[in-house]
Amino acid sequence: MTKRKGAQRPKKPDTTAIVAELRAMLTEGQSDQALELVAQVLAQLAQQNDELSWRLQTALSQLYRRKSEKISPEQLSLFLSKLPAAQAAGAEVELPPATPPTPDHTEPETKPAREPKQPHKKPFPSHLRREVREILVPQAQCDCPECGGTREPIGYEVREIWEYKPGEFFVIEEHLEKCACKKCQQGVTTAPATPKPIEGGRPGPGLLAQIVTAKMHDAMPLYRQAQSYQRSGISLSTSTLGDWFAASADLYEPLWRHARSGALSRYLISLDDTGMPVLDREDPRGIRRGHVWTYVADADDIAFCEYTPDWKKEGPCSVLAAFRGKVIQGDGYAGIDAIFAGDSPPIRAGCMDHCRRKFVKAVEAGDARAAVAVALIGKLYAVEADARRDHVEFAELGRRRDQITRPITDQLGRVVASLQNQAVPKSPLGKATTYAIRQWQTLMVFLDDPRVPLSNAHVERQQRRTALMRKNSLFAGSDEGGRRLAILETAVVNCDLAGVPLFEYLRDVFAKLAAGWPHNRLAELMPRAWKASQPTA
Repeated sequence: MTKRKGAQRPKKPDTTAIVAELRAMLTEGQSDQALELVAQVLAQLAQQNDELSWRLQTALSQLYRRKSEKISPEQLSLFLSKLPAAQAAGAEVELPPATPPTPDHTEPETKPAREPKQPHKKPFPSHLRREVREILVPQAQCDCPECGGTREPIGYEVREIWEYKPGEFFVIEEHLEKCACKKCQQGVTTAPATPKPIEGGRPGPGLLAQIVTAKMHDAMPLYRQAQSYQRSGISLSTSTLGDWFAASADLYEPLWRHARSGALSRYLISLDDTGMPVLDREDPRGIRRGHVWTYVADADDIAFCEYTPDWKKEGPCSVLAAFRGKVIQGDGYAGIDAIFAGDSPPIRAGCMDHCRRKFVKAVEAGDARAAVAVALIGKLYAVEADARRDHVEFAELGRRRDQITRPITDQLGRVVASLQNQAVPKSPLGKATTYAIRQWQTLMVFLDDPRVPLSNAHVERQQRRTALMRKNSLFAGSDEGGRRLAILETAVVNCDLAGVPLFEYLRDVFAKLAAGWPHNRLAELMPRAWKASQPTA
């Protein structure tokens, strides 16, 4: 999250006043002062020109460059080669001798190098329905040209084709049995009907699950869904789909509240936001910027989403006021500063991704000096990647961070401090070093706490779907619509964290909630618990 303020344009020097002042100085014989004034004006113009060049490069890169922030080792080496040897050496770190891990940790066996994969077709999924078609040899080809006899069948050559037909709508027609006493002709009773997700409505849990999955997971706006259904001969208006989508959010709201309270009681919570345009008749533009906040607890354990109509501090502060854990991780957003004041506040952890991103922008702007910081930060991520690959426990991760990562961060701190004295404050490199120095204490929290991730990237990854949905749907219809989006996004995020298929999950959960699932057992319907309860194939 960055401050969304318009950039101020550099002031243009008043050349008429400068010329008049120079003439006066020369008339009075103050040639040295005149030269000093010219030098000052030229320095100001050079700084303004650099600033405008940086802005132009940034604008062009946002339009045309690839969105990935990765810098290849070759490209990074090229930038480092442009620096003096002493400055480029800052990217190298001398690590202390490795110490063996604690006895209770078993180092993974060295795996042999993988052989290159041979291209092959993946087998068809076993759960697919198979339609067997028997194709006979034409009668004209059954006569043997050699002896004039008749060719007899000796077997079949099996050939597989992957085919598709559009999704199927169908109607469930329930015949509710009615019973009565034939003797007294009284006491008629009827079999109970299956509860509907929308009382008095027509859609079943599977149709609601499909609408939500298509919009929230596949970023398919409701009007496009209506067009798709029309091709299947089903006429559903966008407004009808909108009503059903809203009813789905209302149905899922108890689980959203359960996820919210559960996440706020965990040890660590990481947060970030992304914009969501919202229609507003009172706004001069007819639309304003709302925000969808994503809160992920204990690094991908449980999550929830929250909508706020603006970017003011009251939104996240009201949520985090109920936090009962120890660490809150973010990107330096000043709106939550109040949470860390007072007695026994939580610890504030920073995001190395945001720090790295600013140095990457400086490199892309052509400043090779930023490549040293990018290379060192890359070493930090390499340590974390090795730990994930080895599936280490927190104790071993803490040992690796203390032994390998700490010398790298010490070197990074020295490099950033030296760059601060060299960079122009408003240049990309100046902004990167300023951010790193201001956030340094929060960025280093992960060193002493292995439960804290190096960055907030796991939250940003969950917001990509929201960004894509925003791009396709353009806006939410109202603040209430934004709130419902956040409720259903909570289901999407938790299914992604648990590795649960969203459609199957929602179809089952909508049916159970419609049937009056008890609130004291809502934990059983959260994606992780739901997955554990499903029968294994």
